[in-house]
Amino acid sequence: MCVASVAMASGNLRVNMEANENEATVVEISSGEMVHFEIELTDEYGNSIYEMNSEVPRSEMEKRYDFSALDNGIYWYSVRTGDEEIRKQLSIEYGEVEVIDVRKTVDPYFFQEGDQIKLSYLNFENENINLYVYENNTLLTEVALGKDFAIHKAIDLSELNYGVYEVVLTNENDIYEHSVVID
Repeated sequence: MCVASVAMASGNLRVNMEANENEATVVEISSGEMVHFEIELTDEYGNSIYEMNSEVPRSEMEKRYDFSALDNGIYWYSVRTGDEEIRKQLSIEYGEVEVIDVRKTVDPYFFQEGDQIKLSYLNFENENINLYVYENNTLLTEVALGKDFAIHKAIDLSELNYGVYEVVLTNENDIYEHSVVID
């Protein structure tokens, strides 16, 4: 199995949070293109508190939230547009909001060309990235791709038999799967 360099991906999603004098938190969301925004607020256990999907594509939006009714604790505010997501970890104490962590991800791009799978991934968190190839839930190979910000690889699958395979890219928090047919 051979690994080589290839193309690139990008991310334009922005999410800014600011406290307002009226006990509201103002969230400004923007993207470099017209998209549907998927917004969700979850508690630290993953329970959904609030969900919203924009009905029409837009390049920006502003939302106001009153977090004073929420229990003190840790929450995640996430905004997704297609293949991009920003998740902000919030500490809420008596309605006061503090952003304690921000995580930006852009889904990897997979492209099959013959017996090669080419992938691009922007590693915003500089985490260890690993790639796995499975056949029927059996691990065939594992490749450590490193911590670089821009990861571009081509994986040669020409030594595999005809069939369906799963190519899995992982970091410390996310798992991305891509089915591959070798014929």
